[in-house]
Amino acid sequence: MSTIPTSDPGRPPPLPAAKKPGPLAALRAFLVIRQIRFSAWVHGRPVLAVTTGLALLLAAGAGTWVALSGMPDLPFGQPKTLSEAREAARAKPSDASVQRDLGHKLWDARKHKAALAAYGRALALDRGAADDRTISNLVAAFGTSEQREAEGLIWKYDLTAAEKPLQPLVHSNRYGVRWGAVHTLDRLRRGNKANWETAYILDLDSSECNVRRQAVDKLGIIGTKRAIAALRAARAEDAKTGGWFRSRCLGDRLDTAEQKILARR
Repeated sequence: MSTIPTSDPGRPPPLPAAKKPGPLAALRAFLVIRQIRFSAWVHGRPVLAVTTGLALLLAAGAGTWVALSGMPDLPFGQPKTLSEAREAARAKPSDASVQRDLGHKLWDARKHKAALAAYGRALALDRGAADDRTISNLVAAFGTSEQREAEGLIWKYDLTAAEKPLQPLVHSNRYGVRWGAVHTLDRLRRGNKANWETAYILDLDSSECNVRRQAVDKLGIIGTKRAIAALRAARAEDAKTGGWFRSRCLGDRLDTAEQKILARR
């Protein structure tokens, strides 16, 4: 009767049969080796290890914020046409930026009155909605039939960013434009006496006698040395007016104003 041989208790069990490596085995081995080498490299550089850890924590925190809060609003959805802007404004009547963008599109379409109305709605919701284009278009309205509305929006919502583009308008040859700029700057608390003097000097060239007279009187009160040359030029022009049956517009006012200025020097 045959007997079944028993294994030797003092010998280890036989090794399992080797498995044939899969197609990704070499890639796994490569990555493991790289990971080991990188860990050893970082381990010898503690400052770099701390920096890397902080970067990973920040990245994880940013990912969590995006997951909880969603992606921030980006300017990808700005309307490309006026009809899109109108549709967006109807859909989001309480969104200041949407109303402002409608104003931009209306202005580009030369619908300036409607554009200012859209800007007014945007600013009423959030005065911070006024961007560079808003300021530029409001100042560009000076000298048009919409100037009063533009002036009102600038000072009502304290758009101090309009100061720089308004300053050149103080030197405008158009009476309404320069004085609109002077008064708007004053309402923004950005005005000064030099603006008034500039505007009055330009008034000396007005075709209206009452405007020239007022300018002379005011320059006598606030004028500086630079106003004297303008007054003397006005005297030469005023001498060409009048005659036997008509008195000169400015007359002795010019001398009086110049004397007042010289007395203050």
